[in-house]
Amino acid sequence: MKKWLIAALLIFLALLIALFVFGVDRFLSLYGETQAEATETAAQSEEIVAYTKEHWPEYEPVYDPATSVLTLSKETALTYEDACAYGGSVYKDELAPETFQTSAAYIAFDIAARCGAPDLSVTLSYRSADGKPIFTVGSGGEVWTCWETKGQ
Repeated sequence: MKKWLIAALLIFLALLIALFVFGVDRFLSLYGETQAEATETAAQSEEIVAYTKEHWPEYEPVYDPATSVLTLSKETALTYEDACAYGGSVYKDELAPETFQTSAAYIAFDIAARCGAPDLSVTLSYRSADGKPIFTVGSGGEVWTCWETKGQ
């Protein structure tokens, strides 16, 4: 009877050791995959920012890999208060924010194709001389202006 108990205990320990080895192996493989993905994401982020700086140097790029949003900022000569007060009369006709939608969509398409980022979206952010956003245009067609939202 003691032989069966010892044999059962040895089998149980062998299974426990095998389960532990399997768990450690699985953890290490998942950890390696995560590290590889993080390195790949960082490399792609650097590539997107470098490509943007090379082809659109008038913008300051900021890329968020978590949301796949590239924000391109450009400073204007207007103060925030002036932009909110007079922006509707300054940014009209060929300077209307809506006219930048094609540029945002083109930039998003070009960078997505060149840098292998199919889910990339681009936001053009025009900032006042004091650094506040006065209008933004997204590659998906979104437009926001400070003069239309002021007082709401």
